[in-house]
Amino acid sequence: MCNVKDKVLISVHWSCRTDTISRGQVVESEKQGCSSAVRLHGWTRAGVCGLDNSGNSCYLNAVLQCLCSTVPLVEHLLNQDTRKELGRSKCRVAEMFVRLLEEMWLGSSSSCAPVEARSVMCSILPQFNNYSQQDAQELLLSLVNALHDDLKKVAKRPMRSSLRQSRRDRNRNCATAAMESTTVVSRLFEGQLGYMTLCMHCNLQTHSTQTFTVLSLPIPTDIIKCSIQDCLSLFFEQTILTEGEQMQCLVCGERRETAVLTCLDEPPEILMLHLKRFGCKGKNQVKLRTNVVFSSRLDLSPFLSSSVQNTLYSSYRLYAIVNHTGHLNMGHYTALCHNALTRSWHSFDDSAVREVRDSLVQSPNAYVLLYSRKPFQKPKIHGL
Repeated sequence: MCNVKDKVLISVHWSCRTDTISRGQVVESEKQGCSSAVRLHGWTRAGVCGLDNSGNSCYLNAVLQCLCSTVPLVEHLLNQDTRKELGRSKCRVAEMFVRLLEEMWLGSSSSCAPVEARSVMCSILPQFNNYSQQDAQELLLSLVNALHDDLKKVAKRPMRSSLRQSRRDRNRNCATAAMESTTVVSRLFEGQLGYMTLCMHCNLQTHSTQTFTVLSLPIPTDIIKCSIQDCLSLFFEQTILTEGEQMQCLVCGERRETAVLTCLDEPPEILMLHLKRFGCKGKNQVKLRTNVVFSSRLDLSPFLSSSVQNTLYSSYRLYAIVNHTGHLNMGHYTALCHNALTRSWHSFDDSAVREVRDSLVQSPNAYVLLYSRKPFQKPKIHGL
């Protein structure tokens, strides 16, 4: 039985144009399915840039492509005022992202080598400091948290720079001190789950919340095909905690069987869904190859709490996917991202880039899905 704590991956530190900008041309059609996908060479499109593989770094490249396709994050980091603040605050992770985004959105090459990104990642996340196959969703969560922690340095600067403050100013700062821990990362990626617990003995109800950045969804077993809604329903289904998982009841004064109902209290602007494809079957680690069917629109209304039953918060649009092919220890990651300028999907297989028709976005290899509550518009980037 699934424990409530196992349902969600959370951050312990905090409670990602219709006109084609092209100076090249399509020169090669794929041998198979040439009517639906093409390989692109000698071209430049803002935000469409392959990433060189530096040795089993496909998981890093796929994650970077998804984050660099998150338009609100791109706009914030490439804002000139933001870049000045980052320089003054010595934000190593954020500055690395800025330089990478400059190459991918404002550069003139069809691919680049994310050498600095890998170097910074290995220094701040030593678990990834090797050339082994790694889990893309673990890296995604770690990078988002690291970027958030880095940007908090900028949020704290105004507080430190004002040494002489009136009592009124200090009181105002006390009331808004929580803003120090708020960054563009938390505003975009942070959501909140609500848990209603019910003691099965005395019917005592309690409510608690938990902040999340990635929802890790179980996949129905023993079936070949299911939908993303099926996975969400499994995640949000009522759970009965028995035996060793029983919760302490405040009224009964002892551990009792407890029913737990989960809902979305605060949906995030950017919803990241991780499909739990890797698990154990007996003593062996296996990969679930269930074809999880998803669409470009996602309806979350069945899972919202009563306080947010609003259509403005229930409809999401797909904009990026991390795909995984192969086995647990011998696999390969690629990314599919929707470009806000070209209004088209592109497949990123390290440095190889292909434009892909909407009909080919669906894949049984989907591992991480990124949805946005608001449709992305043309990025407001100086020099674009």
